[in-house]
Amino acid sequence: MRKEFVIKKYLEYQEIIKKRKFKKSSSFTIYYQLSDNPYPRIGLLVGKKNGIAVIKNKIKRQVRTFVDKYIDKDLNLNLIIAMTRNYDITKFEENEKEFEKLINSIKGDINE
Repeated sequence: MRKEFVIKKYLEYQEIIKKRKFKKSSSFTIYYQLSDNPYPRIGLLVGKKNGIAVIKNKIKRQVRTFVDKYIDKDLNLNLIIAMTRNYDITKFEENEKEFEKLINSIKGDINE
């Protein structure tokens, strides 16, 4: 992910979450909102209950690979990807399939 593709400000996170458009699975909750930008903007949320800093950073690295693989660069969305406590770093392939399924359902909702 490039720097301009990252959501950093707290107010932007709150604005997207307040819209209440989201998709949920056992490991992820993805909040989304249409954007005026010609590219996607993404924010990651990993809570304290996911583990110590080393574990949280590994989770973020894994999710960034999912983002690079499954999110199109011409998609005009703001996304907040929140990992739940059930996210398991040892089940990479399962998490990847789950993420892909959520992203495809979001794309389907937007195209309708």
